Amino acid sequence: MKRALGLLAIVLLALLAVGAWRAWQLPSRQLEAAPLEDPAIDADRVAGILGRTLVHRTISHYDRERVETAAFEALQSELDQSFPRVHATLAVERFSDWSLLYHWPGSDPSLEPILLAAHQDVVPVDPSTADQWEQPPFSGAIVAGEIWGRGALDDKGSLVCVLEAVEGLLAEGFSPARGVYLAFGHDEEVGGHRGAEVMAKALEARGVRLEWVLDEGGVVVRDLVDGFDDPIALIGVAEKGSVSLALINEGPGGHSSIPPAQTAVGIVAAGVQALEQQKPEADLVQTTRSTIAFLAPELPFAFRFVLANLGVFEGWLLRGASHLPPLDAANRTTTAATIFHGGTKENVLPRRAEAVVNFRIRPGDSVASITEHVRATVADPRIRVEVAGGTTPREPSPESSVDSDAFAILQQSIHAQFSDALVLPYLVVGGTDARHYARVSDDVYRFLPFRIADSERSRLHGINERVAIDDLVAGVRFYRDAILRSQPGAGTITP
Repeated sequence: MKRALGLLAIVLLALLAVGAWRAWQLPSRQLEAAPLEDPAIDADRVAGILGRTLVHRTISHYDRERVETAAFEALQSELDQSFPRVHATLAVERFSDWSLLYHWPGSDPSLEPILLAAHQDVVPVDPSTADQWEQPPFSGAIVAGEIWGRGALDDKGSLVCVLEAVEGLLAEGFSPARGVYLAFGHDEEVGGHRGAEVMAKALEARGVRLEWVLDEGGVVVRDLVDGFDDPIALIGVAEKGSVSLALINEGPGGHSSIPPAQTAVGIVAAGVQALEQQKPEADLVQTTRSTIAFLAPELPFAFRFVLANLGVFEGWLLRGASHLPPLDAANRTTTAATIFHGGTKENVLPRRAEAVVNFRIRPGDSVASITEHVRATVADPRIRVEVAGGTTPREPSPESSVDSDAFAILQQSIHAQFSDALVLPYLVVGGTDARHYARVSDDVYRFLPFRIADSERSRLHGINERVAIDDLVAGVRFYRDAILRSQPGAGTITP
């Protein structure tokens, strides 16, 4: 027995030694870089332009008839006046009336161009919250070094920064060898089907392949991880899909004084409860593994030991993450009951009840597999399952490489402006226009070069949306740096 215990102890010590060695050997994936140039940026000019764009209520709607076309006309007139060199030099096309595709041809046609994307549209402001804004939501007010208004972060801020970067390069006489496209959709907030999707299909029809694409997505986040003081720059390398499924029961109705064992509302409610209790399985998808690979080398040894030995600790990590909604959302297809309809009067049995459940689909699952999961979990022939009316399912996007030259360029451009930031790839749990460009590029990324505290991310689509003038300046520098670094001979560092 003593001999067996001794052998067991030796084996355990050997395993610990191997695990510790693996943890110590983890190489850093960070690429440090200085700015290629240090141009002067007119902060007051950029802030003023953004402020003027924010007064235009370019709200997108699923119903095209509700769109205020005058707002888009006014916004695009503002862009024409604010960026005269861009509009005099770059070719620009309109798609679906309001989406804009600019082309800055490169001198070397053998080089695949890059594409920088943003969107012109914004979400509405909830009327019940309008009086909670410190500045009116469509004022474009500049107060205490910040520009206030719906769209400042999502996504007119990056649109203005992209155009200012190109305007500045044109003013200096720069001419790219590698061509540049700028794509500004008008309906991203409702899926981008008339904007980015149409523009991407047009590029595909012309045989255009893009070296890489950059759209909005992650930001430079402060206070994301307790005990980790450095800001984290999140580059989205993939995004979840989505499907909203309706659970529907229809019955005879009648008077509430003689109810059946279950009403239509009860039947559908039981289906929703089953889905909330039996969610799709969690797994560490490739994007999450990439996040871990970039994060682990920068952590204290105890955390590094765990993350370097996922074969042992993966199950434990997934169980722990299941109690933290942001981490759980990165590892599984999420289940969210969002709408319930049923009944017209308190003493009348409803003839029809309907619940809508939204699923954000992780890579590895699909619209079809989640629909099957719902039918199998509900397991009630009285409930009809179908795609909710007015919604369009979408599959998860492909996962872009974290080992490409394109990802290295973005890392360097981020470190050039945010030298203290740790760059991590991650899975975008929402939806962006970026996914539409997967048809014309293998390397599609999502990053917004603005700093924001984790506790303040609710400002996107929420109350008091605003962006700091200093962030605008950093944004202009970032896009300028990324354009220059994408050119041949710019000194790209390979990981």
